[in-house]
Amino acid sequence: MSSLNLNNIYVGDNGRVQLSGGSSNIDFVDTVDKMIAARRIPADNLEKRIEANDEKLTALKDLQTLIGTLKDSMANLYGATSFDNSKNIFESKQIFASSDGTDAGSLIGVSATNAAETGSYTFEIDQIASKHKVSSTTQAVAASADVTGISGTGTFTVTGGAGSSTITVNAGDTLQDIRDKINNVKDSTGVQASVVKVSDTQSTIIFTSTEEGVVNRMSFSDDTGAVLQNLGVLTDPTTINAANVIDDGNDAQIQLDGIAVTRSSNEFSDLIDGLSVSLYDAEPGTKVTIEVEQDLNQAKSAILDFVDAYNAVQSFINEKTYIDPATFEAGEDSVLLGNSAVKNIELALQTIAGTFADGVTDRVGKDDYTVLAEIGITFLGYGASEDPNLEKTLEIDETALNEALLNNPSEVMELFQFRSTSDNSDVTMTGFSSKTGAATYDFTIDAAAGAINSVTYDVTKNGVTTAGLVATVTGSSFVTEDGLRLFYSGDKNAADAATITTTNGIGSQLYFELDSMLDEESGVLTQAIADLETQNTSYEEKVDRIDERLARQREVLMDQFIAMESALARMKNIQSSLDELMAAGKENN
Repeated sequence: MSSLNLNNIYVGDNGRVQLSGGSSNIDFVDTVDKMIAARRIPADNLEKRIEANDEKLTALKDLQTLIGTLKDSMANLYGATSFDNSKNIFESKQIFASSDGTDAGSLIGVSATNAAETGSYTFEIDQIASKHKVSSTTQAVAASADVTGISGTGTFTVTGGAGSSTITVNAGDTLQDIRDKINNVKDSTGVQASVVKVSDTQSTIIFTSTEEGVVNRMSFSDDTGAVLQNLGVLTDPTTINAANVIDDGNDAQIQLDGIAVTRSSNEFSDLIDGLSVSLYDAEPGTKVTIEVEQDLNQAKSAILDFVDAYNAVQSFINEKTYIDPATFEAGEDSVLLGNSAVKNIELALQTIAGTFADGVTDRVGKDDYTVLAEIGITFLGYGASEDPNLEKTLEIDETALNEALLNNPSEVMELFQFRSTSDNSDVTMTGFSSKTGAATYDFTIDAAAGAINSVTYDVTKNGVTTAGLVATVTGSSFVTEDGLRLFYSGDKNAADAATITTTNGIGSQLYFELDSMLDEESGVLTQAIADLETQNTSYEEKVDRIDERLARQREVLMDQFIAMESALARMKNIQSSLDELMAAGKENN
């Protein structure tokens, strides 16, 4: 039995079934496929380019993510301004507490924001704030039973720190009903109630202020009837029964460095700028010492995070641009080798990481750090590690870093940050931009009648002075042409002057360079990714056009082969007929 080769069956667009090579013994389907495949080589090459570009795109987007992480690591290091120093990691504070009596942690809790100044404070807690609390007398009735037979019906007014509200007691109301009516309006009164089950046949109701302190003490009045008097809360229509006062609702009383201080709450943050205080218990005569110090561990952690993030970027670039030094061949993963954007990024990062903090050396009488190497951060040179991915990364000497932070924390801060100093306490920096550098600004403030009319200034950068510049003024703020933003807190009734000196640390320079790389419109990475995506789109369109043209050519070729097969089939039929006639003639002879 013969077998059927299904690969030789061709079905055309018109639905006709044709056996490939049935008459010619030529497998024309395979022939046409090979002809089209040869003609499709340009499209195949384009698809290889698309695949290579896709690998580059993946790598560039991964690099973009790593650079974003590096930028994030600089967010608290580059000197961003904020009114409370919350963006300055070098201003982080830590608290140390000690006591000459009960453990300090059981008496007081103190937390500090970056706005707190370093220093030492001594607390004595004479009294903590409490909530005002009053009860009724114990009633010979269950909490859920009708209490109006004892208390009567009527209305009474409840007043607390939030306001007043009138409560109506109806016939058949229970203590629980009265409690619920009071609690329904506690947000507008500052008074809440609870019912205590003394026994199955006895209960009482307790009134409590929702907040501590004298200012939040409660008051009551029987308006109609004598409900509260009958319950024992009041002795007359407005006087609280002293015998049923559970807590007077007192203020907190403390001594801070011997100064008497009163607060209505046990939680307050208005005593010392940047400190939040929580009082837990009172112990008159016990001194609690609170030490506020710089939290240098946070600064160190931020610097270590920066080094790790920098090295992640450089190691990734090393991997994606690796060339074997022995064979000079590109590595298997070197998809970004020769990419100009990556070269520019690598050069920019290395240049800034190895540069000087701008303007720091100009500060007279200061033993400042000007390069990262001075605090123990240096580059790994070529051949310094067996791992080629570690070349040009940063290595850190933690001992040197610890010494720098402990002995000269301000100088480490200046090494990284954009900083300013002013000779006029009424003029303070509130911001800067990527264009703002190390300079000296001499401002003349023209002010009168409580308003700033204009601000002119001279600026000196790199020894060159530009005079007669005009700042943009908005209310009490003004901005220089290079983006230095300042605030004037003077009375604005007379002319004033100020000199501002700025320094531009390595962290600031690096942060703005990274910001530029990641810019959504003009960033070098954004453009590199966009160029490849545009290129791929163009390639894909060309491939589509080639495939459309080849599809038409294939149909034409198939039709030509089918026509040839049909012609051959007819010729074979004619030949067969002639053969039969000739054979018949021979028989007749």
